[in-house]
Amino acid sequence: MSNTLKIACAALLACCAARYGLAETNGGALTLASGEFPPYSSEKLPQGGISAAIVREAFLAAGMAAPRIAFLPWKRGYSETEQNRFAASFPYARDANREKQFLFSTPLHLDHFSYIVRQGDEDAAKGRWRGKRLCLPLGWTTAYIAADARKYQWRLERPPTLDNCLKMLNSNIVDMVSCNDFVASFTIRQLYGERSPFVIASVGRQQISALYLIVSRRRPDASQLIRQFNQGLAALHRSGRYQQLVQQSRDASSSQ
Repeated sequence: MSNTLKIACAALLACCAARYGLAETNGGALTLASGEFPPYSSEKLPQGGISAAIVREAFLAAGMAAPRIAFLPWKRGYSETEQNRFAASFPYARDANREKQFLFSTPLHLDHFSYIVRQGDEDAAKGRWRGKRLCLPLGWTTAYIAADARKYQWRLERPPTLDNCLKMLNSNIVDMVSCNDFVASFTIRQLYGERSPFVIASVGRQQISALYLIVSRRRPDASQLIRQFNQGLAALHRSGRYQQLVQQSRDASSSQ
């Protein structure tokens, strides 16, 4: 092999190694991406929210270093995780498009989602939904609402945050909001206190909602990382630590 070819190969290997190493910190800990989705994840919450606490402890239970977690706008975090600039991201719902780009862990959370409507709006509350205006924050998956949206010919609004959606609902700009029940309850309480101006529609309520940690398929050790993380998460379940963390979060959320 000529010296020129050797230098070129070495440069290529160094470039690949540098690209692969973007998701690692100097201490060997991985860097993960998350965003504002309280009470599951938020830079403003203790430990970064319940999802962040579970993810951190699952890494430790799997014998890995506790990860560093960067809180970013969801669109940026998603894109840069797909490019392997972050080792993983969380919490994400599963859909067909995401499955093409990412591997999914076993569920971090199993919850429910429902349609939230204004008190007094009998049509929306009882499922008379044709032509209604639905709000779903930008970046959230449409997988849970796609069939109903087609069936009832909804007009979809996509503002940046759930706060925006709930304020639009309260102002009669939209008729419905689709959201995970735990997240909706927390956010409504933050905005309106104990006197919620909303109710959950009696139709389509409490459908299963699962949230996951995701790893880009571009990452060379993606399968290994998911396998190790799943082992750590399973250990938390076996020990009872997972339920302890969840209960602590729910108690803290209900008191805020």
